[in-house]
Amino acid sequence: MLDRKVLLGNAAGIACMLIWAANFPLAVSILKTWDPAAMAPVRMMLAGLTVLAATLLARQWGSLIRLFANRRFLLSSVVFGISTLLFVVGQSRIDAVSSAVIVCSMPLFSALMGWREGVETPGLKLAIAILLTVIGGVLTSLVSAQGSGSEGSLTGVLAMLGAVITYVWYSRELVLRFGDVPDLAKTSASTLISALTCFVIAAALSLVTGVMPRHDFSAGTLANIVLLACVSIGLSSVLWLWTGRMVGVTVAAMHHNLVPFYVILFAAVGGAVISGQHIIGAVLVIAGAIIAQLRPRKRKAGITQPVPAGRAPWAPPRKRPEA
Repeated sequence: MLDRKVLLGNAAGIACMLIWAANFPLAVSILKTWDPAAMAPVRMMLAGLTVLAATLLARQWGSLIRLFANRRFLLSSVVFGISTLLFVVGQSRIDAVSSAVIVCSMPLFSALMGWREGVETPGLKLAIAILLTVIGGVLTSLVSAQGSGSEGSLTGVLAMLGAVITYVWYSRELVLRFGDVPDLAKTSASTLISALTCFVIAAALSLVTGVMPRHDFSAGTLANIVLLACVSIGLSSVLWLWTGRMVGVTVAAMHHNLVPFYVILFAAVGGAVISGQHIIGAVLVIAGAIIAQLRPRKRKAGITQPVPAGRAPWAPPRKRPEA
């Protein structure tokens, strides 16, 4: 029988990425009249306030107070804000193909961090799973990237690489170090702190350059911003931490590589064509996620002997003392 926790975790991962994928058409529309650096703190603040309202309704203010008083949590949330801005810089200075390759490598970075922390054990199964999900994510992304600009820069590559690594680190911190804290409280607190971080950095850059970022407060644009922040970002952020807590951040990152496929599914409603490359890429990602969660086959009854408490399963049998 499949583990109920694993089923729920994967269901949350699918829902998270479907919701997250819905933000792309909204973001494209908003960025026609908004600078990315100005949009980042606004959408993060609205998302944080939305989740904060849900947190207070759930009476989790005690958890909020403890989080705001925790230095490690504050550092993780500031890193989240830096990661958000690095994504903005990276996407504006790198071609879509390179961006897709770097973002789809998220499971690899998570596994390497887990290996270093001693949380995940490296092995052939995990290596195959990561390889399949990375290749699948890249294949699906490359279809959408065809015809995009090929211009890029070392700054853009480094920014995107830094964005992915810092985001994975932030996610692992909140899942592993604060796993006993409710996901609503963690999401609202970290998102609000990251929004403040984005605002401070964006304001400092504006003062230094003397350039005011473009913005638009028309009714249609504001409606898109509210929908983007409150639903797509706020809800998906809660589900992201929930997925990471249930099945691990590495598997959650594998789910992330299905986002390009979900985007084309939404676009298909408007007449876009789903190609064979899209389907192959999605199948590879799904296969990788399944392989990563396969459990070792149990031996038949009567062959495996129970391991005495306090003894490692690989330890040799103890010799009986001679009479």
